[in-house]
Amino acid sequence: MLGSTLREQPPCRYIAGVRLYPEAPMRWKGAMISQVDPVEIENYSDDVPRNKIRCYLPSCPVCHTESSWFTRHEARPRGFYVLCDLLIQTLWCLVIRWRCPGCKKTFTQQPPFALPRKRYSKETILDFAASYTEQETMTYRKLVAPDGNEIFHASTNADNPIDDRILAHSTPYRWITGLGGFEEIRRCAQDLILQQNPASTVCRDLAALEIPARKFVTAQRESILKRCRQILHLEAEFRATFPTSIFPFLATRCAWG
Repeated sequence: MLGSTLREQPPCRYIAGVRLYPEAPMRWKGAMISQVDPVEIENYSDDVPRNKIRCYLPSCPVCHTESSWFTRHEARPRGFYVLCDLLIQTLWCLVIRWRCPGCKKTFTQQPPFALPRKRYSKETILDFAASYTEQETMTYRKLVAPDGNEIFHASTNADNPIDDRILAHSTPYRWITGLGGFEEIRRCAQDLILQQNPASTVCRDLAALEIPARKFVTAQRESILKRCRQILHLEAEFRATFPTSIFPFLATRCAWG
């Protein structure tokens, strides 16, 4: 018998074979997405050693074993950057790696507030990306210095609460590049919305999105910015339709591609 017995899964729904878990509604502030609650990170980390976090990974891409047979391999601490009052706080959380019993490969399961290979929380990344793509006059330098105030990293030294590291303007540039590369996620999210609501105007809405000419020099960058803006609008539409986030459940199913 492969692995352990089948694990009880949290309440979920299946749309076109994609397992979706309920999530709190997205909270928009104009073009801004509200920041992750630090308590959410703390609660998630506390639930890991209590075995309250279930595996929601897709089947093993190597041997195609169902993820319900996966066993926990390890839980490693990982620091996440969360923006609080123009200070970047580091919050530590346990991240789970699961092992496939068929081929012994291990896979990282992203927490609900994280994106792969990113230290900043999902909410922070989507927030900055939305602010840049939705505001015509926004620049990367204005983005990281709201009202002229630079965003510093909080220090762990009690005598000096601010260190000399600041949020560089190149950081949200890279975030937007990453979001603009989620081709498969965009396609799957759009298909699921249309299956759930055939009368949806999501295709026309996405096609009508434009990027001001001042924000790009090359056609390649324009395409990346447009795809990033589309994924942000799809995220809002996806939550309104199901309601759950594209990230991380559907994105994991799409192998974050």
